[in-house]
Amino acid sequence: MATGRQIATLGAIAMLAVSCGSLQRRGDEGNYKNSALSNLNPAPEAFQPPDMVDAENPVIDSVYLQSQSDYHYTMGESYSLEGNSEKAIEEFKLTLIYDPNSVMVRLRLSVEYVRQGLLSEAIEQAELAVKMDPKSSEGRLLLGGLYSSLKMYEVALKQYQTILEFEPKNEEARIYIGAILAEQKKFEESIQMFEELAKISDREKKFQAYYYIGRIRAEQGGQEHQAEAEKAFTKALSLNPKDPESVLALAKLYEVQEKPKKLLKLLESFQERFGPHPRVAQQLSNIYLENDNYKGAVKQLEYMEGFEPDDLSVKFRLGLLYVEMKDYEMAIDKFEKLLELEPESDRTRFYLGAVYEELKQFDQAVFHFKKVPASSSFFVDANIHSAYLLKLQSKFDESIEVMESAISQRDDVPQFYAFYASLLDDKRAYTKAVKMLTGAVEKFPTHTQLLFFLGSMHDRLGNFNETVSNMKKVIEIDGGHVQALNYLAYTYAEQNINLVEAEGLARKALGFQPKDGYILDTVGWVLFKQDRVAEAIPYLEAAYRVKSTESIIAEHLGDAYYKYELVDKARKMYLKAVDSETDEHKIRQIQDKIVAIDRQIEESKTRTPASSSSSSKTHAK
Repeated sequence: MATGRQIATLGAIAMLAVSCGSLQRRGDEGNYKNSALSNLNPAPEAFQPPDMVDAENPVIDSVYLQSQSDYHYTMGESYSLEGNSEKAIEEFKLTLIYDPNSVMVRLRLSVEYVRQGLLSEAIEQAELAVKMDPKSSEGRLLLGGLYSSLKMYEVALKQYQTILEFEPKNEEARIYIGAILAEQKKFEESIQMFEELAKISDREKKFQAYYYIGRIRAEQGGQEHQAEAEKAFTKALSLNPKDPESVLALAKLYEVQEKPKKLLKLLESFQERFGPHPRVAQQLSNIYLENDNYKGAVKQLEYMEGFEPDDLSVKFRLGLLYVEMKDYEMAIDKFEKLLELEPESDRTRFYLGAVYEELKQFDQAVFHFKKVPASSSFFVDANIHSAYLLKLQSKFDESIEVMESAISQRDDVPQFYAFYASLLDDKRAYTKAVKMLTGAVEKFPTHTQLLFFLGSMHDRLGNFNETVSNMKKVIEIDGGHVQALNYLAYTYAEQNINLVEAEGLARKALGFQPKDGYILDTVGWVLFKQDRVAEAIPYLEAAYRVKSTESIIAEHLGDAYYKYELVDKARKMYLKAVDSETDEHKIRQIQDKIVAIDRQIEESKTRTPASSSSSSKTHAK
């Protein structure tokens, strides 16, 4: 067996994650250059073991055994590098047939068993290796790591302590002993082990000991221990200012201590002097985001993207940041590139559509919204946005088609029915809306908005009883449903019935939304219907101040002024109502009121002041 074979013991232990929870292994230990993890020249697939020199008179000599073992070992290394542990195990077992006393092969076999999750077999091979070579530090480190992974800390400690008996300056053994002691909450013994490590380590490695001391003190918690942790991390950084692990550990400590200024200064200083470092960039980006420093966050995320060009989550976060910064062109560029890498990403589709919506590029927005599948959590919003944008462009038929398609794919979404009803309302398809909403209410009997829409559609058709019935159901379910309270009160006022009840409903709605123009108008209109005109006018005036472009509110105020014999004011309100009205029939009705006032004014000019006053009062009555 070639004596040059080495085992990447530390790499294997890192792979096993055998270091204890309190002290995860650092990522900067090097592997042995001839180890399985450093083989840069794996055997080709067609490589075959050498033939015997004389097939007719075979002789099992040392050369043959050596060649066979070398071949199978090389094949095992090759399979291991490819990630095919199952094949690697077969080859290493074949190697042991020709070289059963190889400690290195048994350790390699142990590592591959670990990769397969076969810990019992891994321990068996490591124990055999240690039995064959009691002074194999690689073997004992691996075996100790395996024991540690199963929380068999005492037998693990024995392996590491044995190493120190014949290698007193073995740094790895001390690190693992310290880690186990920390895991067992024997913090002072653990600290002592790392202090001894600091004494024996070379200067370039001494910082590690202080790093681990800092980790232990930080885990202990409390102000005193945190102060000691800060001191240890600072010492580690004074010895090796380029070490990112010490920086990140100290940063975490500052975060726990709620020292944001120190935290930010530490990370920014490291990134400026020794960066960019991806993990530092990640933490800095989070800090910048918390402080709405989007420009700074973008810079750090761009660093991360450079380190991990295939990390789609980083690209997505960058896209969202560009949206926050209103840099929509950059956001589109980032999301479009994401779609090239991940065409089926529903999340990216939705946000790309949203950006196009912000840019008023509605066709592009609808295109992407429509590609969001029914299984997506964005499906509901995507379809409602799509239908809404089509409605804005007066494409009512297309908008309705979107909603009908959405309901056919997901009939369990009440928002779809509600928005569909609003579209049918715009199309004046009231009968169709009532039929659709009746079915929806059967599916969602306690959904107040659907009941409200059903009541309002019945109102459009003149179905008074159905309107009242549905509005009452809404209020029974939700006594604070402002829309239903206001709608029912106004409906009663228009029918001139139940005016006391109507006033109570309207005032209750006003209590929830005291500055709502429509509710103020309803209260005033109910009072007007009760002939309490003087009380009505302040409410109607307040409503008009809030909704000065609403024709019906201006008309109501005009009616109140007219009845209160404020004819000039009434005429002005009617004129404003005409200016705001779009319905031709309604415009003619208001104009008739203006004509009546003008006629009254003309007639008053031919009469005495007394008779004029009498005429005005008679008309008001």
